[in-house]
Amino acid sequence: MKQQIYQQILDAVKALDIEVSEQDLRKIQVEYPESSLGDYSSNVALILSKKVGMKPQELAGKIKEKISDTTKFEKIEVAGPGFLNFTLDPIAIIEKMIAITSDEKKEGEKILLEYFQPNIAKPLHIGHMRTAVIGDAIKRMLKYTGANVESDTHMGDWGTQFGFLILGVKQHGSVPAEADLNRIYVELNAKAENDLSVRETAKAEFVKLEQGDAENRKIWKELVAQSVQKFMDFAEEIELLPFENHWPESFYEDKMPAVLESLKKSKLIKESQGAQIVDLEEKGLGVAIIIKSDGGSTYLLRDLATFIFAKNQGYKKHLYVVDSRQSLHYKQLFEILKMMGEMEEGEGVHIDYGFMSFKGEALSTRKGNMVLADEVLAQAKEKAGKIIAEKNPDLKEKEAVVDAIGKGAIKYFDLSHNRHSDIEFDWEQALDFEGNSGPYLQYTHARLASIIRKHSPEPFKFSMDVEKTDTEKKLLFTLSIFDEKVQAALENYLPNVFANYLYELATITNRFYHENPVLKEEDENKKQFRLYLVETSQLTLAKGLGLLGIKAPDEM
Repeated sequence: MKQQIYQQILDAVKALDIEVSEQDLRKIQVEYPESSLGDYSSNVALILSKKVGMKPQELAGKIKEKISDTTKFEKIEVAGPGFLNFTLDPIAIIEKMIAITSDEKKEGEKILLEYFQPNIAKPLHIGHMRTAVIGDAIKRMLKYTGANVESDTHMGDWGTQFGFLILGVKQHGSVPAEADLNRIYVELNAKAENDLSVRETAKAEFVKLEQGDAENRKIWKELVAQSVQKFMDFAEEIELLPFENHWPESFYEDKMPAVLESLKKSKLIKESQGAQIVDLEEKGLGVAIIIKSDGGSTYLLRDLATFIFAKNQGYKKHLYVVDSRQSLHYKQLFEILKMMGEMEEGEGVHIDYGFMSFKGEALSTRKGNMVLADEVLAQAKEKAGKIIAEKNPDLKEKEAVVDAIGKGAIKYFDLSHNRHSDIEFDWEQALDFEGNSGPYLQYTHARLASIIRKHSPEPFKFSMDVEKTDTEKKLLFTLSIFDEKVQAALENYLPNVFANYLYELATITNRFYHENPVLKEEDENKKQFRLYLVETSQLTLAKGLGLLGIKAPDEM
């Protein structure tokens, strides 16, 4: 509807013979005002008034007169300094919602979405969970809108860290269990901070791996085999959508030489202190190292190969869900790809996110200061189980519900925050059944499902002009903008925009439920309409939670 109103405004402006520039089009907006002012509001008259020599209020009035197809609107008003406010006709909203029978959308360009990216032979921590949860929600929303999106785990199974791991294995005598291997890795890194020879030895071990050393290849394969299945089991445990592609860093080993040659032919490569670099100083991006002085390849070279490979596979856009510490890396990557003629503006997007901490401590594998992902999941289920035991000890399928609440609490806490922000996880807030939390949305859904179970399965029948309260009108409108909110979240890949919409929907639904009797309503027409609102709200909440990767139990 938002886009339809925008187009109607432009048609009205055109009918008034007003020329609109590209700059004007970017400034003209259709937004959601305070509910007391209407459902939508536009600043069009404020943007164009000087151009036509009219006061904004006068121009807004003329645009209002030219807007056609007013059957969608209960009223259109000129307000304030010249805003156009639109209030939708509730009957039109109901007809529109009843007419929606399918979520089928037209598929668009191929998109590759990279997230999760666990490093082989290292335990998964809460940082890995952030990329997984954010990436999965974005994938679900993209698929809902009809995007032709595929995901890639892009596991970290190559790079200098393997020099440390291989060195640690050799010192240990064999490939140890994951916990021991991580302890060895942490200890070696601690030594390397004070003894440069340790770091140099580790770097040399990786170079030997790249050069095909048989012993190092054997150790590397054992490390990979030990980790991959565990990672995929965890991805299934937190209910990520299946990954279409598993192209780890090592997949690009035979593709890097061609990229390096292309860089040389383009005369982008320079020699600097034994390393091969691309100088981006003039662009304010420093020096990008492609090949290190010891001959080892860099993550940047592998990412250049990754993008070019994906482009050759027909992907038109590559999205990277990677933490904010890598911002410079992606700026360098995109700039070099543009200089090579391999990327146009917008074809690569770094979807960055901040740190999640517990008790204010940042997470770092190298320093051993980690909050392990599986421990967080286990704790979430334990805490959710205690709450359910107090609230509903006789609940059927308790184990499945506790599992859904625990995972939902973690995912929603993350997704309801702006991904750019550093956040401190708060168990009390995450598991609050009455605040902005996953359990609150799940409980609202379960309450609505309970009402529907008490009603006979007959289809709801009500006249379109049933008398509606202000809260019912607000709920109808909020339900109708579901798709708009999905699109709004995807504009800048901000799941919190959609998560907060679901919280608003749940809040309005609870207000409606408390203000208006449903099953006890004596007026049958009102009762049927309210049952329709209850069921539509329930289905919409379930669909919305599903787009965030969260289950919606029917009982809690």
